[in-house]
Amino acid sequence: MNVKKLPLGPVQANCYIVTKGNHAIVIDPGDLFDLDSILAQGPYTLEAVLLTHAHFDHIKGVDAIVRSHSVPVYIHPQEVAFLKDPSLNASVAFYDRVSIQSPALPLQPGRMNLADFEIDVLFTPGHSCGSTCFIIDNALFSGDTLFQYSIGRTDLPTGSFMEMKESLVRLSSLDDQLIVYPGHGPSTTIGMEKRMNPYLLSL
Repeated sequence: MNVKKLPLGPVQANCYIVTKGNHAIVIDPGDLFDLDSILAQGPYTLEAVLLTHAHFDHIKGVDAIVRSHSVPVYIHPQEVAFLKDPSLNASVAFYDRVSIQSPALPLQPGRMNLADFEIDVLFTPGHSCGSTCFIIDNALFSGDTLFQYSIGRTDLPTGSFMEMKESLVRLSSLDDQLIVYPGHGPSTTIGMEKRMNPYLLSL
């Protein structure tokens, strides 16, 4: 499995293009980018778009990808409505109003199979009510739940610090060697965060 990180948009949210065999998925396309040139390198067939949550900086590029590739979009069922609603996806407060028109399929917790990918879907509310993490092979895509030495904010609509703490407890139980690819900033590991992240140390 290979992971390509693209910081996109005004707040440099991390979009990830994950490839395995001749297949690819996109996680959190927060703005427009040249996906076709990346897929051509395989060549890779795009299978789906996965969203860790529906804040504007993680979703703005969704419609362009779906128009070009007609792939399904997956998100926590509680955040399907966020995609079209600028007040819920926080774009009304931070950016031009973002409203995604592509249909979305609701994620379910547990194992999900897409082509060559076996994906463990973990619901981790706190940053938002439907925040979700994905484990693929030895990688955790943590969205805005867990960052290097920090965590996502909990003061936006549907955020909850108490739920965030419960989600962090769950993540801290994962394998220390798991590589963490967060929604913003550099990659890390579960073990490093257990040693250095003040929010995990205080659990």
